[in-house]
Amino acid sequence: MSTPHATIPGSLGPANHARLAHGLWKASALVFVAMPVGMVIAHRSSPAFIVLSAALALAAVAAEGRLRPLMREAASMLASPLAIAVLAFFGWCLISIGWSEFKAVSLNAFGEFWLPIAAAFVLSLTLARRMPRRMFRLLTWAFLIASIMILLELATGLALRRAIGLRADSFIFNRPVLTLLMLVPPLIAWFLSRGRRGWFYGLGLLLVFSATTLRSESDAAVLGLLIVGLSVPFAWYAPRATCALAALAFLIAMGISPIVGPITNHLIPASVHTMLASGHSRERVALWTSFGAAVRKQPFLGGGFGVSPRMAETAVAQKVPVDQRRMLAIGHPHNAALQIWSELGAVGAVLALGIIFLILYHVARQPRAIGSVSLALIAGAAPVALVGHGAWQGWWAASLGAAIIWLLVIARLRSESRL
Repeated sequence: MSTPHATIPGSLGPANHARLAHGLWKASALVFVAMPVGMVIAHRSSPAFIVLSAALALAAVAAEGRLRPLMREAASMLASPLAIAVLAFFGWCLISIGWSEFKAVSLNAFGEFWLPIAAAFVLSLTLARRMPRRMFRLLTWAFLIASIMILLELATGLALRRAIGLRADSFIFNRPVLTLLMLVPPLIAWFLSRGRRGWFYGLGLLLVFSATTLRSESDAAVLGLLIVGLSVPFAWYAPRATCALAALAFLIAMGISPIVGPITNHLIPASVHTMLASGHSRERVALWTSFGAAVRKQPFLGGGFGVSPRMAETAVAQKVPVDQRRMLAIGHPHNAALQIWSELGAVGAVLALGIIFLILYHVARQPRAIGSVSLALIAGAAPVALVGHGAWQGWWAASLGAAIIWLLVIARLRSESRL
């Protein structure tokens, strides 16, 4: 005769499993919340935080004995139209490595980009449904501490980093600042949901971030913040029209990216280039011209996923005019749409647009409060992607993924408050 909850000597009983799961959930949340501070200390570390948080969340699910139901739910989620579009893009990225001339470089970029995305997917099914309200307070403190750390470092000429022998280039704070930019929409949404004083705290946080952004060297963050501010009223009062305009803007950006270099070179006067010298506008136009020329030499398939750092050494580079080849050695075109074209060709561009359109379709059908914040996040991310960093950099994918998780938490809490 057996007794309920009997345990084998040395094994964990139900109560111990519950305590273990509780500890793992708490650790997963704390690791996730610590990302902003971690990015200031190590400016590429956000993938480590999101992957570790996802691993702890999976361990918590395993401790609860719910791995099989989670796998079934994941399979169901992957059958949605948006997930199918993402999987098609994933497949094309993987297939394109086959014709990359530098497969090791491509494989490294593939892992760097897709691992944080996989971790974000896991967290969307696990931690996003368990994150307690109080974690937003901790996230606020992490956000403020990260901002203050950046301001102090820049004000002291990175004296602390120099003293302990760390890299002391001021531009390394651009990535942490952009990570904070992605967290602004969910945090502001959280404060505005907290009652009459919420707007006051949200404004305070926004002012701290604005000071941090202006003190940093990230012109992309300044541009992103401005566009977020401009887009929120439109997103609130006309969400579907704003989504339609966003879809048109993405279509134009993706469509003209192979010729964006000559277009911007013609449209931007020398006086504007002088004003934007700190943002290296001339260099960006030269980059776009060079990578656009490479696209036009292999428009359908591209050079293979992640090959941009070695683009100058590829066979197609020899077909680019000699005076433009030097810019192909920069590493990437500082334009995600153009990088997709240059590495994945027209097929990759169409698949990427399909994902964007499906995202906007879902955002247009969200409740107004969540939909407008989601559009604010898209508005902040788009200019950074089009003028800033490499498309496949893991820290950027992880930072975007983290912001989406926080939006899912807000949507869940709002839904629960109505029950």
